[in-house]
Amino acid sequence: MHADYSYYTGEYGGTVIPSGEDFLRAAREAEAYIRYLTCLNGDIFADTARADAIKDTVCAAAEAYHAAARETAEGGNIKSESKDGLSVSFVVARKDGETADDYAKRCMYRVIRIRLLPTGWLSRKAGCGHVHECGCRDCL
Repeated sequence: MHADYSYYTGEYGGTVIPSGEDFLRAAREAEAYIRYLTCLNGDIFADTARADAIKDTVCAAAEAYHAAARETAEGGNIKSESKDGLSVSFVVARKDGETADDYAKRCMYRVIRIRLLPTGWLSRKAGCGHVHECGCRDCL
């Protein structure tokens, strides 16, 4: 685990996730998704130069995951209610037909993209295969 609950509440200043147990579950999902998004560029968690930025990204993604999971479990907020016909409408951010897992990934991707796109970690470019020799990432 690269970001723990004490980092989340102290350094990051997070307040959305109420307990260390909930944070652990959300941070594991966040780290797995970050690894998935950055796998073509190596091990992001080995980048010691940007360790705090990566931890902040894990915390932000964990918050997004936790909020999405909570909204899915609660079913959204009540938008309108009719007592006679027993009709209740909910406000949800999920798209029609979107699974809970896809919704959580979409929420995490929004915060991950903002933080990691400028660093190059989300790049999908294919390199030349001899980066160690020429230092070039763009030649084919």
